[in-house]
This record gives sequence, structure tokens and C-alpha cells, in this order.
Amino acid sequence: MSAPQKPEPPDSRPRRPPRSRRLVFGTGAGLLALIAITWIAQSPAPELHGPAPPPTKPGDHPPMPVCASADGTILRADVDGDGHMDEIRDPEREGTITVVSEEGDPPWWIGLDHALDRQELASLTTSELEARGTFGDFDGDGHVDMALFLSEPHSGDDPVDNMPVHEVRYGPLARDLTSERVGPIRIGWGGFVYGVRASDQDGDGRAELEVFQTAGDGGVDHFTGHQDDGGVSVDREVSGFHALSTWRETEPGWSDFGVCSDE
Repeated sequence: MSAPQKPEPPDSRPRRPPRSRRLVFGTGAGLLALIAITWIAQSPAPELHGPAPPPTKPGDHPPMPVCASADGTILRADVDGDGHMDEIRDPEREGTITVVSEEGDPPWWIGLDHALDRQELASLTTSELEARGTFGDFDGDGHVDMALFLSEPHSGDDPVDNMPVHEVRYGPLARDLTSERVGPIRIGWGGFVYGVRASDQDGDGRAELEVFQTAGDGGVDHFTGHQDDGGVSVDREVSGFHALSTWRETEPGWSDFGVCSDE
């Protein structure tokens, strides 16, 4: 009898997946969106093309080395502590990430939308929110952690101060990206976060958090955060200022962790 055929995983090379869905809550259209999200989360589907994996507890495997693709759009790390390397994909380098485990048993994947608490989100009154996240070892224990933001975009020049989620979940994480150890991300205000990355520009083994936040009038402020008192504190001093069309061209990111040997 031939061995069972392994399910075909997603392409392991960087590609452009759909952006994280905008989470819409309110009357009318908000109710329809909530019903749609609930249906997606509950619908059965095969292997890697289905909904988020069940909330399993993380493993206790010792920390494994991490490395990045040459273009900094993929980080390879053991997210859930099971001893298998996973891929964290961020093709736009903006924090619309997806975690894919092709070596796990069974293979699994999860996007940022599945990592958010839907009951908590349903209680929010805002019209729309967008999630951004990144992975890096912020506390220096060898396990990658996840920084997560949920903030409200703005259509005009004046930013909206609305950021209900700004937290760091310390690894190893469960497969639904939850953690029993969660700390705050202390940031000056709740303007929209266009993008977020992890870097290690000083090479000390502790990741810095790079936050690209609206400055209004088509500008983007670049802030840097560091592990501090059970969470991450973002410096009030601006690390840089960019045009909305060019901020993704800045260098800091996963490539600071070292490029994988097969790249």
C-alpha cells in the first residue's frame, strides 16, 4: 500500500496574500460583517486551507534559532514551541502577517484576524479597525513574541485617536497565537499604525519594535520600542519621518536577525 499523500502546503516563497480583512462593526453592514466572520471561523475545510487551528497549548521545546529570507518578508522560527520551524510571512513588510506551519502534525496556518478576540471586537463601537503584527524576541528568552496592534484608519488628513489593542504576547505561543503572558505596548497615542516590524539593529539578541504610525497630512512617523517592565515601551522621540508612499522602503526588519543559509 502506498504511503498517504501529504497535503499540498501553500507556496513557501514570498507572495502577496489578501490583505487582512477590515473588521467592521456597527449597525447594518457591521452586523452582516460579524455574521460573515463567524461563518468563516466555523466553516469546515481541509488542511491548510481551512480556518484557524484549535487553541492548543504551546510546547516546551527549547528555543530554536531564527532566520529571515533575503528580502526580509519571511521569518523562520518555532512559534509554538513544538520543535518544528514555522514561517511568518509578511510580503508587504507592513505587519499583515500569516503564520504557516508546514512541518507541524498536522500542518496549520493562522492569520492576524483569527488571533483577535471576536467577542471583544464585537463590543467595540468604531466603524472599522485594521490589525498589524510582527514577531521578534523582545524579552531575550530565545522564543519569538508577537506584537499586535488594532487601530482605526482615517480617510482625511486628520488622524483618529482609536487603538483598542496594543499588546505583546510572549512566546512560545499557542497555535491560535494566544499567550498566558501578555504585556502592554506603551505608545504615545492611538493614531493609525500603517505598519510594524521587529528588528535587531544593535545585535544584542533582543528585538526592537519598529512602529510606523500616522503623522497626518500624508506623513508617517517611525518610532522604535524596547522591552521594558513586562511590556514594550515605544520611544516618544521620532526615529524618522516618511511620506506615505515611501515608508516601506526603510531598512529595519527581520533581515537584522540573519539571512537563512538556503537563501
